[in-house]
Amino acid sequence: MRKPTALLLALPLLIGASCSDTCSENKNALPLAGFYPSGGTEKISLDSLEVTGVGMPGDSALSEGGTRIDQLYLPFRIDSDTTRYVFRDAHLYGGARDTVTFIYSRTPRFVNVECGVSYIFGIRSITSQGVLIDSVTCPTGFIDNSNLENLKIYFAVTEEGE
Repeated sequence: MRKPTALLLALPLLIGASCSDTCSENKNALPLAGFYPSGGTEKISLDSLEVTGVGMPGDSALSEGGTRIDQLYLPFRIDSDTTRYVFRDAHLYGGARDTVTFIYSRTPRFVNVECGVSYIFGIRSITSQGVLIDSVTCPTGFIDNSNLENLKIYFAVTEEGE
């Protein structure tokens, strides 16, 4: 019984080792979040936004501020049905911190022999706590390997706060 288990564990390594350039075109479900003003449809960019993952190795920083961004990739954990991020903007609201929690289902999907397995994340709920973020939506209700903006984060900003 150990031999099939060892083979299953080694299979992603073998498949990953044989990946070619065909796998570099977002074959993994990687959520892309766009930034919008509360109630608006035109994107905004923030120059002091810091985003860190909660409970991830070293609480990794995805954005350290100092660079204007209007979107950001927010990887979801594949070993859990929950991923949390802390958003902090040093210029707005005295550096307030908001926590956004994504709760989802994970469905593995075989992409192909070269690229291996990708996940589809079915969004069950999204909550945010704090004053910086008004709301977060996932227009399609799921995240797959489509190369598009999967999430919309609406910030409670004013003209002076951009």
